[in-house]
Amino acid sequence: MKVIGFTGNYGMEDMIPQTYLMADSSILYSGRPLFVPDFAREFVARPTIVVRTGRLGKCIAAKFAHRYWDAFTAGFAVEACGSDAEMLHGLDRAFDGSAVVGDWVGSDSVADMLHEPVEVMVNDTIVSDHCLADMCHPLEELLSAVSTRCSIKMGDMLLTGDTGGSHVLKPGDRLMARIAGQVVLDVKVKL
Repeated sequence: MKVIGFTGNYGMEDMIPQTYLMADSSILYSGRPLFVPDFAREFVARPTIVVRTGRLGKCIAAKFAHRYWDAFTAGFAVEACGSDAEMLHGLDRAFDGSAVVGDWVGSDSVADMLHEPVEVMVNDTIVSDHCLADMCHPLEELLSAVSTRCSIKMGDMLLTGDTGGSHVLKPGDRLMARIAGQVVLDVKVKL
């Protein structure tokens, strides 16, 4: 299973999103605490919408890409800032627990999935209120592009881009998200 992240992509029409890969050990599911590591000066969380793939594919045409995802949720991409080892900067987005992922929400309709509002909160303050249809580079385009470089497999995750501002994590913070009023993500930050 792969976790593929994108930067930007919401409200940045003229910017091309950049990609990064995360290890499967990067995934931290809702309900488990996020322990802030000690190898960097600070850790920044950026809200995102996460999509899960449900089929195997390679070189997928954009017009068929909607057939390849089966669920979505809210999440956070966590990045280490000011890490202590220059040779490991490529892992500043790929460490254990850096992909915070909520409970999956499926849908029979791709249109419903694209337009379902995803509300993300930090300490009970809403930091993002977007849907997949708000992306500057649509999901079909992202999935198609990724599939030209590597096979898409069942269970792969795409972090579709930063949907809101960044938040410097502190012990005691609470990361939450709702989809259609239902809580899908609830994570406490600890030392």
